Amino acid sequence: MNIRLFCSRALRSLLTEHLISRGLVVGEAGDVALVERGQEAPEQGVVINFSPEDLGHLTDLFDTLAGRRDGLRQVIGGWRESKDTYELIPYDQILYVEAMGNSVYLVSATQQLNVKFKLYELEHSLRPKGFIRISKSLLVNIANVKEIVPWFGSRYVLHLTNNKELEVSRTYVKDFRVFLEL
Repeated sequence: MNIRLFCSRALRSLLTEHLISRGLVVGEAGDVALVERGQEAPEQGVVINFSPEDLGHLTDLFDTLAGRRDGLRQVIGGWRESKDTYELIPYDQILYVEAMGNSVYLVSATQQLNVKFKLYELEHSLRPKGFIRISKSLLVNIANVKEIVPWFGSRYVLHLTNNKELEVSRTYVKDFRVFLEL
């Protein structure tokens, strides 16, 4: 499938690399136009309008269309506030997801990205990928838990691969145990 891009310069290189890695061709003559909201859309052909926060859904769409869903590293994107850039991060690199105030952050060993999703939305979509809610404001990627320590008051303390500790609150212990089949 050939894709034409109509987007900001900041997203162009990111999207080009992302689409090419999925076996799609990016160029001036394409079957489908991928248009960032606010950009001029072509008058003819198939047009897909998107916002930067929709990149995860676009990834899923193109993976499905390319017939290459299996074996691809799944990614999600967010804004790195310190650089004001939109970046993609593979699910397996996310240590945990944290809600603070009105913001939700994906936290890896090297970065923290702000996403436009609510924590409950991510809880639903990421659970099949190994993420479990452990408190009112935290989802943890169970693949990045190094050790589970029983704690006082029927709680657990999780030691992550980056040596950070997170506590499973009593409210979420039962679901956590069911998730891990403990």
